[in-house]
Amino acid sequence: MPRKKLPDDGMVKTGSGKGKTTADYVREMRMRLREAGLVKREFWILPENVNALRGIEKALRQPFLGDKIKLESFMTESTNWSISSLHKALLELDVVERGEIVLSIAEGAVPSIKLTMTDFGDLPIYLAVSGDQILVDATLFEVAKVKDVNEFNSLLLRSRDMFPLSSVGIEPVDDQEIYCMFGALSAASSLTVIVQEIYTLAENVIRAAEAFEDHIKA
Repeated sequence: MPRKKLPDDGMVKTGSGKGKTTADYVREMRMRLREAGLVKREFWILPENVNALRGIEKALRQPFLGDKIKLESFMTESTNWSISSLHKALLELDVVERGEIVLSIAEGAVPSIKLTMTDFGDLPIYLAVSGDQILVDATLFEVAKVKDVNEFNSLLLRSRDMFPLSSVGIEPVDDQEIYCMFGALSAASSLTVIVQEIYTLAENVIRAAEAFEDHIKA
């Protein structure tokens, strides 16, 4: 995983009053979406159309476009990204210039990029390049905060359709075990595909926080 040291604002801390919980990110994201004038709608679609719907949703968050939505086909790059070249390319994105994503270099054994997703309640996501893979990772919550770990793990194993393109695992961080959500893609992926993976992970983390909140201790 990209993150080898637990960041102060990336780990769920309940009861101590320090840091943010996953629920805090959900509330702040919803508040910012409402303040932007967006409204929530629920759709029923075929599973194979999930990625297309995400592209449509992003387009519909922009000012009125009429009745035409354009989708883009993506190709991979011819060479692999390094953490340095990827950081430089991300800095030039419009979403970064507008402050929708705030970039910083994360310290740790593995060089990584921290992306603060301001439209998702300042949710922190970590990105690293490892060989031929790009790894994108975010914290869900501490294992110790789960009411019934066996029941929860059984639920997770049946939830793959809820979080397309993302997986959930347990990772030791700072002498604690945490549930993290992550995605992996080719280190030769186009920048557009990488950004799509980042936003997909952010959306899935929020979706997981909402879906599993009843299984987490208050």
